[in-house]
Amino acid sequence: MSLLLPDFRKMLGLLIRSGLGVGLLISVAQAQVLTQVNKDLGHGFHSQESKQINVPGRWHSNQSFKFLYFEKRHLCQCSEFSIAPSGQVALFQDASTKVISSFNVAKNSVTPYVKLPAGKLQNVVWLAQEKQVELQLLTPINGVETSIKKRLHLKK
Repeated sequence: MSLLLPDFRKMLGLLIRSGLGVGLLISVAQAQVLTQVNKDLGHGFHSQESKQINVPGRWHSNQSFKFLYFEKRHLCQCSEFSIAPSGQVALFQDASTKVISSFNVAKNSVTPYVKLPAGKLQNVVWLAQEKQVELQLLTPINGVETSIKKRLHLKK
């Protein structure tokens, strides 16, 4: 039994002569490039950053997406995150909802903190044996982006 492979040069010639090949070649030339970088963060956590880079002339913008995982569990598509020095808790801000949440490794549970003021998480300082954190948020106050600090008691 023999396997016959098509002659791709002949097929491409037919496509080009028929006009179908031009669209095929144009769509291939404008393809997006997607790269993924995985980073081990320790204590079972890892991040993955996916970048979408478009060919010049495309209407899409270049985008970067960051994801946080604990072992195989997807925690969030995060704009910012911080892992406690012990690795028992992670704090993160979801990129789409902007909600800040914590993940408790021992309980394998996520706790959202919806009563925090709206704003972009800038910094996390772990306090009091990781039962408290001090958050620095960039939040709009009277139309002006202002950096504020909030102390958060983590639910363990």
